[in-house]
Amino acid sequence: MKHRLVLLPAAGLALLVLAGCTATETSTAASTPTPSVSAGPSGDAASSSDYVPPKLTAECVDGTATITEDSAVVSLGDCENVVVDASNTVVNVRNTTTITMTKSISLVNADRVADVVFVGNGNTVATDSSPVVDDRGEDNLLGPGEPAADASDG
Repeated sequence: MKHRLVLLPAAGLALLVLAGCTATETSTAASTPTPSVSAGPSGDAASSSDYVPPKLTAECVDGTATITEDSAVVSLGDCENVVVDASNTVVNVRNTTTITMTKSISLVNADRVADVVFVGNGNTVATDSSPVVDDRGEDNLLGPGEPAADASDG
């Protein structure tokens, strides 16, 4: 008899828990709308989803600038060689001889470039130049660009 008394409250508790898990769908015109993340009147998205990538300035040392910061916007003046060893990064460079992109999903805006080497995948070089391209990756693009106006005088 003791076992039945213990099982009865346990079974009742299980029924209550399962009853909370059942879903019923009712549709009425007066139901409360579900909140969603969207742009507000000012055009800003909800603050919980705002991400502003850091804006950095790279230095050209001995003719080479190596960008290693992921998810950033990097400005650079003229530099002979630019190595983008970062993912999801935007690099603005004025004039360069060679751009090498070793990781994935980055964009380089270059006013002038002679050679582009893609090692990673899904990268883009935007330039009005006609560089020689060595594409060792996949889904890389070369296309017309806008002036790298944000590049430093560096």
